[in-house]
Amino acid sequence: MSILGQIGYSGVRATQIALTATGQNIANVNTPGFSRLTPEQHSLSGQTATSIGGGVQVTSIRRLSSDFHNQQLWRAGTDKSYFSTNQQYLTALEGLIDSEGSSVSVGLDNFFAALSEASSTPESIALRQQIIGEAKQLAQRFNGLNNNIGTQLNALKGQRVAMTSEINGLSGNIAELNKQIREMETTGRDTATLRDYRENMVKELSQYAGIRVQEAPDGTLDVSLANGQPLVAGITAGQLKINENVAGVQEMTLVFAKTTFPLNQDGMGGALGSLYDMENGALRPAQQDLHDMAGALAKMVNDTLAAGYDLKGESGEPLFAHNQNSISGMLMVNDLSPEELAFSSDGQSGTGEVGNNQNLLALLELKSAKVNVAGSEVPLNDAYAGLVGRVASTSRQNQADLSAAQTVSDQAQAQRDSASAVNLDEEAVNLMAYEQAYQANMKVISTSNDLFNAVLAMF
Repeated sequence: MSILGQIGYSGVRATQIALTATGQNIANVNTPGFSRLTPEQHSLSGQTATSIGGGVQVTSIRRLSSDFHNQQLWRAGTDKSYFSTNQQYLTALEGLIDSEGSSVSVGLDNFFAALSEASSTPESIALRQQIIGEAKQLAQRFNGLNNNIGTQLNALKGQRVAMTSEINGLSGNIAELNKQIREMETTGRDTATLRDYRENMVKELSQYAGIRVQEAPDGTLDVSLANGQPLVAGITAGQLKINENVAGVQEMTLVFAKTTFPLNQDGMGGALGSLYDMENGALRPAQQDLHDMAGALAKMVNDTLAAGYDLKGESGEPLFAHNQNSISGMLMVNDLSPEELAFSSDGQSGTGEVGNNQNLLALLELKSAKVNVAGSEVPLNDAYAGLVGRVASTSRQNQADLSAAQTVSDQAQAQRDSASAVNLDEEAVNLMAYEQAYQANMKVISTSNDLFNAVLAMF
């Protein structure tokens, strides 16, 4: 075969490979995480000083993937997932404590309004019964809120266990892909598809926690948490474990290479880090504020009643009972009859001074009495308003942060796609160019054959 024919055949082989790569790109235009392929071509030199050349050769199929863009996308996904998970709990908590049907502030207003209504006729059994009824409604608001926050905390614990299981599964799969990629690259086989799978898994993993990713010379990826604890090292994967201590708090450990490390969940980032921050920065503090308010209310009312006398002239009995350790019954109303409410300051009220309302007026003054809640000395209504305001403010700030994180994530995805994703218009142009090149190379081969036949015909 003539040199011209060899050159033509090399061009046909190169364009066939290029057409195949373009076909693969077009076929995977909608495949999530697919990185487009492009052939790397190099010209072949001639064998002598007077040779024009030896044609063309495809030395490799390059997978267009940028580590910089991937790292940006993974970090953006971590932040977006963190704020998104935050918002789920903040929205639920804000709607709960700000609802008129469950608001402690509304319950306090109703309770003190009932006391005020009875101040002119403190001997009225009906008005006394109304006060007991409003006290029960107020206690129910405290208990309902506390119980609902407890339900959120239990759901959060279950979500943490589920996320931990997902992280362990992804870590194990990444380690297995590391093994396959290392073995296949050692024998020169194609690993582009496996690398796409692996990058998709790392992207998914980054949504659960902040991670650091480093590729080793053998093609494997090492993945660690933001604090440096290893999740994947080569073909070895770690396992996260959740244990609940005697206080009901979930503790996390990492088991790696038969060694167990305690993990600090603070600052972990991603959805898993969000759960820690929501539990300890929003839900438990809100629950503690409710306990502080309920305890302060019970103490103030009970102490005031203890200083007075009921309609029978007997010393006052406590109206409220506060249980710091209860979830569904943190504030209860004792079983008192209307006559046993100690509204009088005179022990003789039962035998003649039924209109004495001095102790009832002292109860009314408790509405403006200051109590210690969340480190501040404020009236009960203001304490609850402060709780509502803190949650609302945190929610608004988180919404702004989520919007910003969404924008950054979209930009990171667009940058990654500009470098790695399939562009159908570009592939269509390539398809036509490679087709024309294929036909032109076939024409070169045909011309070479014609020349060779013409030479043979001369003899």
